[in-house]
Amino acid sequence: MHRGTTPDDLLLNKFVKILEDHKRYKEAELLDATAIAGEFAVGFDLAMLACKKYDIVPPTHLVHEIMSSPWFEKDSYADDICREFLKKGGSSVTP
Repeated sequence: MHRGTTPDDLLLNKFVKILEDHKRYKEAELLDATAIAGEFAVGFDLAMLACKKYDIVPPTHLVHEIMSSPWFEKDSYADDICREFLKKGGSSVTP
């Protein structure tokens, strides 16, 4: 049974698009599969790790969306990297 599209699905799909735009197809495919499986906390970690690894700075509003998700885990990779991005400020990717 399909669980329906959630805000977290849509959020991870935005990061899939960002990764694809930066030609990180393998990472985008893995993130998409993670979203389909409903593993949002893992997806947030994967998205943030990929952004950091490839020097992709996501839009600030998307970082805030991740941190506002009920699936967001404190003291996770995503938490650490989101805080780094917010400290740096600015954005290299448009929404």
